[in-house]
Amino acid sequence: MPAVLPVLRLWSKNAQNRCAFDDIMSYWMAHDVITFLVDLERYQTALHNFLTQNEKEQALHFKTVISRQRFVVSGENIADMVLTRSEGGRILVKDQPHIFISLSYSGSCIAITLGKSKVGSDIERVRPIPDKKIISSPVFNYYLFRNDTERIWQVIHVWTQIESCAKLFDTNPYALLNTPGLFRNAHFVSYYINHQSIFSLASLQGHVTDLLVWLDE
Repeated sequence: MPAVLPVLRLWSKNAQNRCAFDDIMSYWMAHDVITFLVDLERYQTALHNFLTQNEKEQALHFKTVISRQRFVVSGENIADMVLTRSEGGRILVKDQPHIFISLSYSGSCIAITLGKSKVGSDIERVRPIPDKKIISSPVFNYYLFRNDTERIWQVIHVWTQIESCAKLFDTNPYALLNTPGLFRNAHFVSYYINHQSIFSLASLQGHVTDLLVWLDE
């Protein structure tokens, strides 16, 4: 039997869930996990100034504008926070072992999740997935749907859980496609964002206090 999908919490960007840089510490003190949404359509070129010279040179290698913007926003040395990668590919905050981070992209949106314990997160724009390896997975056979539109929603919802679970356990998401029981090993929350994307957060602990805000300069 499949795990029950977490209820999609409705979330839309507004003045109440705006987060300025000065607000970050107070939110961090009050919650176990914070996810910041960054809209590249509101991309600030001033962020480029936070990059090291080496990172500025790396940015030039990206062919598309949106890829360069994603790199700048999630660069390895922004606002005095230095990011590194473990041998398994997990993103780490240098000299801050008590802070755990997960990054995800969808269209022009970046989700940056910070947790006080290990977490995984994923954001996906709701759209048909052409990848046959994903849509043919028996994982999706456990969920009922009334029409093609509902199936698209459920596939995206489950896929964000798989991706976030893969990040939580440092494994390849495709390796989890034949593991229907994987959801029993993690706790999830999910959001329906701006009527166009689904975001899921996976943690090892239940009753995690999480917050979703948009980061505004």
